[in-house]
Formats: sequence, C-alpha cells, structure tokens
Amino acid sequence: MAFTWAGDLNGAAPVVKKMQVAANVYQGQLLRWDVNAGGSVEPVAVAAAGPDTTSIIAGICSGIVTSPTFDATYKGDLGTYDTTQATQIANDPVGACLAEVTLVTPSTLIKAPVVKDTVGTAPERKACTTGSSDGLTFVVATIDTTVSQYSTVYCSSGANRGVYRKVTTGATTTQTVLVAFPYDIAVGDTFCIANVGIGLAHLDFDTQFQGIDSSPALTNYYVAYVHELNLEVAGQEYVIFSFSPRHFL
Repeated sequence: MAFTWAGDLNGAAPVVKKMQVAANVYQGQLLRWDVNAGGSVEPVAVAAAGPDTTSIIAGICSGIVTSPTFDATYKGDLGTYDTTQATQIANDPVGACLAEVTLVTPSTLIKAPVVKDTVGTAPERKACTTGSSDGLTFVVATIDTTVSQYSTVYCSSGANRGVYRKVTTGATTTQTVLVAFPYDIAVGDTFCIANVGIGLAHLDFDTQFQGIDSSPALTNYYVAYVHELNLEVAGQEYVIFSFSPRHFL
C-alpha cells in the first residue's frame, strides 16, 4: 500500500493527467511540482521547515506511462527520468518519461500507510513496563520519542484494547495523556505508538515518499487534517488525511 486517492470533501471526481517527470518517480509516491522545470513533477521532499514552505504538492503518481519497470522495493512501477535523444528514442512511447498523476487539492482525501521510516516496517508497538491506576500515564521500553500534542497511542492488548489517546507530554519511555484511558493500565498491555494525530496534525513522510512516517521528531512538518487514523493491525496501519491549503501556494 502507498499513497492513494480516497475521495474529495466536495464530492469531486479524481482528475488524472499525464505529466513529464523531473526525476525518477515510482507508482504510489506523493509528488510535488518541480518549480525549476516548467510544470514537471518529482517526488515530494521531507519537510524543510515547521511548517514546510518549500514543496508545492502536485498529486499522487498513480501509474507510469513511459516504459514502466516494476521495482520490488517500492512495490510499484518505476518511471526513469531521461534527457538524451538515445534514451527517449528507446522509450515506449518515444519521448520524455511521463507519469500518470492524480491531482491533489486542499479538498482531496488521501489514504496512506503509517510506517516507521520506510514502507514495510510497521510503527513501534511496545509492551507496558509500568502501568497506572488512573489511566493517565504508562511506561514502555525505549522508543523514538513521541511529540507532545501530535502523537497517538493505541492500546492493542489489555483492558483498554481499541482505545486511542493523544499524547500530551512526549517522551522516549513515559507516555502521558490528558484524557484518561477508561481502565487501569497493566504491565504487559501493548500499545502502538505513532507521531500522527487525529484532527489537526503535523506529518512527515517515509524515506520512499510512499507513506507517513510514524517516528519523526516533527521539528519540520507538513500541516494536515487527519480524518481517520487506524493503528489496529500491525503492518496495516493507515491514515486518511487532507493537506492544509498552505502547501499549494
């Protein structure tokens, strides 16, 4: 699973265009406009500021038009950027490499896997080592630090199974929430922990730009609204979100 179109807040149908690429692109990647290449597209970059002010979101690579080749790592087709006469004559169809791009706007709903650093690696899922009787704190073995107000813990086993809570004080071990878990937290209860939050969210991408990274420090980030967050099944975690309009200017 990678980035996919999941609907539109205004009910609009997807708009799909064939666009020239300015770098190698893979099916399922989120793309940005290459502002130096006259309307071409390339893979989005990791956030360059908090919030990002560099990338202008273009769309999702939903297919490769020109000489697609399957890539096992990216689990989708590759479109190879080329500029010479020889490579373009060898292309099918002849010419510069084109990708099929599903355009993204501020009202576009996007479904994306939540992964730890790279597609195929699930977010951290750890057992509680110190519980609590008030449901407000618990301790897990060391993880990549959570981010206050922008991380989520999901109880995947124990009395609170199925309950999500936003982390109010981020840390590498002790997790604190504002709204208590309804039941006591016991040693051995397991939690999926991701630096993604429902509602107004700060997000960044995995190394392949095919999903949302669960563990960045979010010093740099994109602003988004997360409409759905699902951390229930290990290896199948996902979000449905829309971007803030600021990333289309």
